[in-house]
Amino acid sequence: IERSYEDLLRGQRGVKNQMVDALNRPKGIFMDGKYDTLAVSGEGLISTIDQDLQILAEKLMKGKAGSVVAIEPSTGEILSFVSAPSYDPNLMVGRERGNNYMKLLNDENRPLFIRPIQASYPPGSVFKVVSALTAQQAGLIDEHTIFNCPGGYRYGRGGRAIMRCTHVCGPTDLVRSIQRSCNTFYGHTYAKMIDARGMSGPKAYDLWREGLLKFGLGVKLGIDLPGERPGLVPTSDFYTKRFGSENWRSSYNISLSIGQGELGITPLQMANVMAIVANRGFYYRPHLVKGIGEKKIIKEEYVEKISAGVDSKYYEPVIEGMSRVVNVPGGTGYSLRIKGIDMCGKTGTAQNPHGKHHAVFFSFAPREN
Repeated sequence: IERSYEDLLRGQRGVKNQMVDALNRPKGIFMDGKYDTLAVSGEGLISTIDQDLQILAEKLMKGKAGSVVAIEPSTGEILSFVSAPSYDPNLMVGRERGNNYMKLLNDENRPLFIRPIQASYPPGSVFKVVSALTAQQAGLIDEHTIFNCPGGYRYGRGGRAIMRCTHVCGPTDLVRSIQRSCNTFYGHTYAKMIDARGMSGPKAYDLWREGLLKFGLGVKLGIDLPGERPGLVPTSDFYTKRFGSENWRSSYNISLSIGQGELGITPLQMANVMAIVANRGFYYRPHLVKGIGEKKIIKEEYVEKISAGVDSKYYEPVIEGMSRVVNVPGGTGYSLRIKGIDMCGKTGTAQNPHGKHHAVFFSFAPREN
C-alpha cells in the first residue's frame, strides 16, 4: 500500500537556506528567508480492512497454503486480504534483514508470493456461475432449459469421450445445475456457445471470451497494490496454433466449460465475481484504501460503477441455485450453512498437476442486500 500511495504519503521536504562563513559557521538566514519553503506533511490513509475479520481469516489460514479475500459489494472495499503462509515483517528490519530476505525467497512455501493477486488457479466448478450468466445473456439457455445428465457429457466423434459428472442428475434445469454442480449441463451449455451460433469455432469462442473479460477475468482488476496479475483466459489464436487449424469446436477444449483446462483465475477475481452476483450485474474496482487525508478522498477509479454485461434478470435463477447449494439437503455446500443467514455459495474443486486438488468456496450473504 505504501508503494502505491508513495507520492501522497511522502509529502514535501521543507528548505531552509543559511549563510555560512569560510569555516562553515552559520551566519544567519539567507535573503531573509525569501527562498525558504515550508515542509508539507504527507496525507494519512484510512484502510478498508476490517481488523476483526482480518485476524479471524489469518487464524483460519494458519498452517495452510492459500488465500482469503472478502469484499463489500456496494463499494468494492476489501474487508479481508490474507495470503498464507505469510511472514513476520520484523524480519525485514535490522542487521539480519538481507539474510532473512534470502531465506524467505528460497522458502518452498513461498511466503513472499501474494496469493490473492498473483496466484492463478483453474477455478473449477465456481466458474459455472459465470458460464450460466453469460450463456443466458447470449440467449442460448434460460432458466427453463433442461439437459439430461446420465452421469457425464459425451463429446467427440460418435460421443466416444466422456466428461464425467459426480452424480447421475437426470433431467436438470439451470437452478438444479448450480445446486448439484452438474458437469453435463455445462458441457451442453459450452457446446451451444461454441458450435450453435452459426459461425466458426474461433469466432464463437472470441464472443465467449469477451463475456468473461467483462466479469474481470483474464484482466487486471486494478487493485491499489503493485504486482497484480491478470490470470489467463486464452485467446482463440492460442487454440488455433495448438490444434494446427481453425476448424476446431467445443469438443477440443471442453474442459473450459467446467473451469478446468488452461483457465487461470486469481482469488481476488473469484471474490469479485461474487460481488458482481450480489450486486446483480456490476462491481466497483476492489481497493484497500477507504479514504485519503482529512477529506477522506477516494480515487476516481474506485467509485466507477462497472457493468459485467449481463442483465439483472438473469441473476435470479443462478442466485436461487447458489442458495440451494448451502441451504437445501443435497446441495454441495450444505454442511457450511449458517443458522439464520441466507447464504448463497458455490463449492469447487480444481485438478492440480503438482499434487492434491485445489479446493475453493465462494459465497455472499445475506441473499438480499
